[in-house]
Amino acid sequence: MTLRNLGFSLLFAVAPISLQAQVTEDALRQRINAAQQDPAPRNLIQAAEAARLLGEFEQALTLLEQSTAAVTQSMNSVITNRLLLELASGGGIDGTLRAFRDARRQLNMTPQEIGSWINNFPELLSGGEFDDMIERFSPDAEDPLYRCNCYAYKAWMHRVAGRWSQSRAYWDSLNTAWEVNPVTTGDADFLADWHAQRARNYARAGRQADARSALEQAMSMPVSDDGLAGVRRRWAQTYAELGDVEGAIEQLEYLLSIPSLTTVHSLETRITWEPIREHPAFQALLQRHR
Repeated sequence: MTLRNLGFSLLFAVAPISLQAQVTEDALRQRINAAQQDPAPRNLIQAAEAARLLGEFEQALTLLEQSTAAVTQSMNSVITNRLLLELASGGGIDGTLRAFRDARRQLNMTPQEIGSWINNFPELLSGGEFDDMIERFSPDAEDPLYRCNCYAYKAWMHRVAGRWSQSRAYWDSLNTAWEVNPVTTGDADFLADWHAQRARNYARAGRQADARSALEQAMSMPVSDDGLAGVRRRWAQTYAELGDVEGAIEQLEYLLSIPSLTTVHSLETRITWEPIREHPAFQALLQRHR
């Protein structure tokens, strides 16, 4: 199933405050308070209008800036879910590319913003549409829009093109950067996920011993029931990158049995499963869950 007819426009049409009748200060204050309680884009826009009518222009500007951020966050959530829907429902790479092109027609994305989407959805690199852009990324690029190390973007570009040795080199550079600046947080779920990603990235760099050691550490970390599915998906990715079909299938059997990002269609399409996709045991897994 491909979902070509879903538009991306988020319409936050907000009726302006009518000035034909007397608008009380109390009513305007209530709109501002409502936005503080529920900072949804619609509420923030209404609160900004109320602040403007009250002559509180600095607050109105702040509220408009907050509404812009909220609209952008909402739009990003729509795009993420659209891409995931294509992958989960059988739209495949072609459907994912079409959906992203639709998104770019709606939003003016910077190169690094496109790179962030590519990092999460490397399937977008199929066909080489963004290769020239990624090649321009450099820490000392003249154009600040292209100024970054962007190790993961380049690692994916080379991998999708079949240049595995170059890809591993960039994953290794990313690993080194993570080793220098490890994550420190009190959020147990975030920490467990980060360590699972670290193990997976060691595997992508070809550092199998480091990957297995990091995976063992990651799998011993506490994680909530809400965070477990996402973290177990990282474990499965690590096993796949290591070529450990049995380990990957153990995690994937669980993920396919619950509501999760993992579906038969996504396992057939997503690049992260390529190292084990043709293995008979992996194909048998897909057949069991069709």
